[in-house]
Amino acid sequence: EDSNHCCFNYWWDDPMQPHGVNNLTEPTEPDDAMYLVDAFSRFIDKRKQQELPFLAQISFHNCHIPFIGSVEAVEACARNETCRPPSNGIPYTDRELDYYACLTQLDKAVGEILEILKSKAYFDNTMVWMTSDNGPEHNCPPQGICQHGDSDPARPVEGPGSAGLLRGRKRDIYEGGHRVPGIVSWPTYFQGGGSTWETASTTDFLPTILEILEVERPFEQQNWAMDGRSILPLLKGEQWKGTKGGEREIGWGY
Repeated sequence: EDSNHCCFNYWWDDPMQPHGVNNLTEPTEPDDAMYLVDAFSRFIDKRKQQELPFLAQISFHNCHIPFIGSVEAVEACARNETCRPPSNGIPYTDRELDYYACLTQLDKAVGEILEILKSKAYFDNTMVWMTSDNGPEHNCPPQGICQHGDSDPARPVEGPGSAGLLRGRKRDIYEGGHRVPGIVSWPTYFQGGGSTWETASTTDFLPTILEILEVERPFEQQNWAMDGRSILPLLKGEQWKGTKGGEREIGWGY
């Protein structure tokens, strides 16, 4: 497992393609998160020049397996420069160092994205969403309870990453498998500081954006089902209407 042969990349510039990038699987740079930041920066520069609004979805590979941090990031974590000292005094394993190195690289990349938005005067009036698709990798069978889950929940034996107080991990039907943090920022309209435990989903992106932009679906789609629902009421500190007891019913097939 070499940092020069990590992950998959879909972002190499390719003027021969209609969309400007190829979708071939190729080795990436050691820190491919910064490659995506660079691609976003160039995208924003072009939109700024054209005075056009934009929508960008940036899907970082960190910290999907195989998580392999760059040499510099791993060494910085081992020196406790970017990582907290181990909670139980036992040095981090190589797998943990790689995971936390990828996590710090992701954190840096997200920070760079926000700085780009600020430098281009976009930040205050840009709605930024950040979330993940599932809980940490490697399950804790048979009932979603990891080894040392009680004594040292931040360092389960099965694999690095924590679901916090929630039971279970990726692929579990327990909440630790699918309830992940979600952060929404839009300074012009929301001052921040609010929180909710309502269940939202990435399927809510589209209906939320449609409501904010006051865009109606085409006439022929008016009767089509919409999987998601707008979370705008939640962002305003309100409750959803029409949910029994305040809870949202949600389900999916996997």
